[in-house]
Order: sequence, then C-alpha cells, then structure tokens
Amino acid sequence: MPLVRVAVPIPLPREEALVYELPEEEEPRAGLRVLVPVGPRRVWGTVLGPELRRPAFKVRAIAGIPEPRLVLTEEVLDLCRWVADYYAAPLGEVLQAAAPSPTGLKRRAADEPVEDRDAAWLASLPPERERLNDAQKAALRALEAALHAGAFHAFLLHGVTGSGKTAVYLHAAATAVAGGAQALILVPEIALSPQTLDSFRRAGFGRAALYHSTLSPRERVDAWRAVAEGAIDLVVGTRSAVFLPFRDLRLVVVDEEHETAYKQEETPRYHARDVALVRAQRRGATAVLSSATPSMESYARAKRGAYTLLTLPERIDGRPLATVHVTDLRQRPAVSAASGLPRSAVLTPLLIEAVQRALARREQGILFLNRRGHSTYLQCRGCGHVARCTRCDVSLTLHLDDRALRCHYCGAERKLKPACPECGALDLWFGGIGIQRVEREVRRLFPEATVARLDLDAVRRRGALARTLREFRAGGIDLLLGTQMVAKGFDFPGVTLVGIIVADLQLYLPDFRAAERTFQLLTQVAGRAGRGQSPGEVIMQSFDPEHPALRAAAAQDYEAFYAREASERRELHYPPYGHLVEIEFRGAREERVTAAAAATRRTLEAAAAGGGGGVLILGPAPKPLARLRGESRWHLLVRSSSRTALRALLARAVPRVREAKHPGARVYVDVDPRQVL
Repeated sequence: MPLVRVAVPIPLPREEALVYELPEEEEPRAGLRVLVPVGPRRVWGTVLGPELRRPAFKVRAIAGIPEPRLVLTEEVLDLCRWVADYYAAPLGEVLQAAAPSPTGLKRRAADEPVEDRDAAWLASLPPERERLNDAQKAALRALEAALHAGAFHAFLLHGVTGSGKTAVYLHAAATAVAGGAQALILVPEIALSPQTLDSFRRAGFGRAALYHSTLSPRERVDAWRAVAEGAIDLVVGTRSAVFLPFRDLRLVVVDEEHETAYKQEETPRYHARDVALVRAQRRGATAVLSSATPSMESYARAKRGAYTLLTLPERIDGRPLATVHVTDLRQRPAVSAASGLPRSAVLTPLLIEAVQRALARREQGILFLNRRGHSTYLQCRGCGHVARCTRCDVSLTLHLDDRALRCHYCGAERKLKPACPECGALDLWFGGIGIQRVEREVRRLFPEATVARLDLDAVRRRGALARTLREFRAGGIDLLLGTQMVAKGFDFPGVTLVGIIVADLQLYLPDFRAAERTFQLLTQVAGRAGRGQSPGEVIMQSFDPEHPALRAAAAQDYEAFYAREASERRELHYPPYGHLVEIEFRGAREERVTAAAAATRRTLEAAAAGGGGGVLILGPAPKPLARLRGESRWHLLVRSSSRTALRALLARAVPRVREAKHPGARVYVDVDPRQVL
C-alpha cells in the first residue's frame, strides 16, 4: 500500500509528520483529512503528501477517511505552513485549528438546495451609496480602485465610533462580489457575527454565511464545503474563518482589528489579523483593517506607509460625539437630603442624575464595569483573612446570585458561609465592586426601570446573549449593565447615556499594553452613546482622572493617546518599535518549572551566540499571575528591534527546546504576545 506523511496535532521534536499506509484505492492527496493511530489513541490528521521511502520500522495503517472527503486546498496548506513557521508552532496543531472536525459527517443530499446568486440587489446598492458622506465616499473609492487593480493593498480604516465604517466595507464587498469574487469579514467575537451578517443580508447578500466555533461540526463542514464550491459569496466569521478554502478571495476585512480576541491564547498562538494580511498578500487581495481605536502596531504601520490610512473623522449624518464628563471618585461630594438624590456607594450624584434624565425621556442607558461578580474579595474584619483560590494566586470573587465564591481563572468555587474559616468570626467584609453589585444598586435606585445584565455569568445558557441583545435593541430594556461585552461594536440607536462605574480598573496591571487596552475599552464603550437621533452623554467615574490615557479617552482623541504612548514604547523598545516573544513554563512543582526555564535560557543564549545578534533575553522570572489552575508559571521574554534576527534565533532554538526533556514542565512559545500576565 502507498505511504503518506500525515501531520498530527501532537508536538513532534523535529519531524513535520508521521508516516502511514494509505488504502490502495485512495489517492495520496495533500490536504486530505484522515483518522490515524498515535500510540493508544486515534486523532485526526492531515496528509501532506506521499512518502517515497519505506521506513525500517513497521508502518501503521490509516484508521479512517471521512465520507465525504474533507480536503484542505494547497493555498490553505501553504498558509498553515507560514503560521507554523512564524509562530514557532507544530504544523499538525496549526492544521487542526484550521480545519473543521470531520466527525459525524454525511454527504449533502443531491436535492438539498444551495441558494443561487441573486443579482437584483446590485441595482439597489448605489439605496445606499448616495447616503454616504464625503469621507465615506473617498474611502470607498480607494478600496474599489484597489479591488479593480487586482493586486495586494492593505488599508487601515480609522473612523470615530459611529462614523459608518461598516457601510464603507459593505459597499466594497458588493464590488468584489459583483465581479464574481468572494469576501471575508472577520469579527472578534461570536456575539458580533449575527449583527454583522444581518447588515449584509439586509443589503442583499443572500449567499452569505456565518463561521465560528459554536457551530456544530456538520454546520462548520457544510459552510467549509459551500465556500470551497463557490456557493457562498461572503463569510462573516471569527478568527478560524481566516483558513476557509475560498476559490477567489478578493476582499478581507478585519473589523475591530485592535481586539485581543483575534489572538489565540493556546497553541497555535496565531493572530488572525496578521494571518489575514498574509493571506490577502498571497492572493493579491485587498485587506482592510477597521477600528475606531487601532492597535499601536497597525497605526504605526500606517504612519510609515505600509498601510494606506483612510480616515472617517465624523459620525454619519453629522451626529456629534457624546459629551463626556469625568468625575473624581476621590472627591465624591456628600449627598444632602435637600438634593433629593438617593445615597449610593457605587454611582456618583452626577451619574444618578444622568440616569434619571434618560429614564424620564424614555431613553436607554448602558452602565459599564469590567469586573464580574458582586465583590472582588471577601475579608474577615476579625483576623484579616482573605478568601483565596487554593490553585491560583488570586482572591475569590463573590457571586451573590448563587452565594458562591468563585475563581475566574480555574473555575473553582465554594459556597459562601457566614463565619470566617480561620477564626470563626461573623464579621465579613465584601470588598471591591463587581457588576452584580452594580445591578443590585441600580435596581434599588431605579425600581421603575427595566434592567438586564450582560456578562459571562448572565449569558451561559444557549441563546441568552442573542435574546438580551434583541430585547435591548427593540427597546424592551431601559438599562443594560455589563462587562466588556457591552463595549464591543454593537449599534444601539436608543442609547443616549453610558456610565462607566470605575474607569481605571485595568490601568495599572503589570503589562506594557495596560494603558492601550484601557484607552481602547473606554473609547469603545463611550462610543455606544448617541448613535441615533438624540445626542449622547458619557459619565466616566475614575480614581485617576488626570491619567493621560483616560484624558485621551474622554476627549476621544486617538492621536493624542498614540503620540504619548508611542514615545514611551519607543524609549523601552516595546512594540511597535521592537518585537517580542514570550516563552512560558508551566508545571505543578515550581522547582521543575524553574529548572526548565533556566535550561531554556541556556539554549537561547547558545543559539544567540551562533549568530543571533541584537537580541535581548530577559528572565526567567515568575509571571505576574505566578500560579494558575494549580500550576506554577514562569517566563522568559526575548526582545529585539529586528524581526529578522528574532525569527532567526527562534529557528535555531525552538527545535532544541522541543527536543529537550523537562519532566514536570511544559513549554509554550508565544510570538507577538498580546499580554504577558
């Protein structure tokens, strides 16, 4: 029987693939998904091609091939090879992330309809082109010129919140599809994909599909095959959609390109935005990165001409940006009985009055706090004991709805008890503010309002997220309370008020991107106000209202933020003025983790001595969150101003790191990490 090389989702020291026997009747096609035995178990792998020489050892046979066949195109295979090379990841794991699981497939019935292309909608898109403002039209002309040229061109579409960025790339997608090509719209979150798809379908894109991780295996495979067959013109999807087997991909849009959700946090740790750019470059397609708060890296590339910068400086229809008021939580004025305002430990008088005005006008509001639970810690006033997770270096968060103390990192929980477990005292203090505490306070202060909460705990049940968003958009909810979920690119025309309960929660995290993430989050959530006919108002409560990132967010001034942050990054050689790789070590016993970290440092130093000049190796040191899920965590940081030098070092060092035996410790390589916590 013929032999084939198969990449499997298991780290291999040096080999790219394992060798298996293929049934004689099967063609050894590169990209074919197959079930293969690896040790005592079976895993799905991908055929890379024929193997011409039979090994000396006994070769095992392929265990199964899905019916119908699932095959990755040569283009997708090459893209996966680039991902494996750039992100120092095993090819088999990249291919596993790229392709849907073939489990439980069946062939589509011959009479199962595939929607035909309806060209009638093309005539209507010009109900729409005239409504674009001058800035939108200029941006669209640039995109259409690139599409007609048929060569790779990358754009950064930077527009204030509510400036109509979606309308610009919707028209660009229509141009691509009208020419018989396909378009890909990447969104950072599953929650955003139905809203984005709905925008395209309302514009007439009938042959459009969703692609994300919560689809069933059958749904994912059906979408994969429909794209490959050319039955789908446009896909709205999350990061894995970047690997779909398009026949003629001509437009790639990365919406909210700054979002950290585009970066996979487990191996393979690829960034979908950057993979999308590489795919567009190889296809000669047009790439559009879109955001009101672009990442520092993307804006720096636009500044130096690697991307063409397209700017939408105003909201559509001349609507003003929301008026932002910053209130200092350190100098909270006392509420007198004469004021008629209720007392609150969570909302300042300014915010209480703003909510009252919005409710009186029958307008909607969003109250934002990026902290789950009711209280962030529970402390005994008698002995000072703080309830902490036994597996992580964090305090337990009190969730009052089910009276549980819960760890947000490992999921461990225990029931709340009235007495301190250390001294038995009954004097427990609920410290810190979570969104559940905000909800209780809001319901007390505004009993006439219809209130809903949008966070991970509130939307665990299937369909809960879509239900809440649909009801809020329809006006059935007065006040929507939430964590960062509410800061995404949702468009709620009825929202005139946004209240930010504590603006600086993430500002002082030990991460060089803390100020950037804070600015982006605050600007985005503030941008939910005033997107309809009525003007918007934002109340931002802060313990550090003079911080430059908060001042820039309050003014919604990206240029001011970028100028200051870029100066600090340049001085410290952090991205975008340097390149970073994190090598992380995890294990149950700290001494084994530190031994692996020290050995890896020696490996890196030896590789650097062999020609890796211009590279700085920092550490090993404990990670800021040094213990999570029962494991000790250490890391090394490798930094260089030269991406070429850094990649050369990784090419020499990573195979040696994989070959090394580190009992009791696991090693992870993260190229271009988004956070180092």
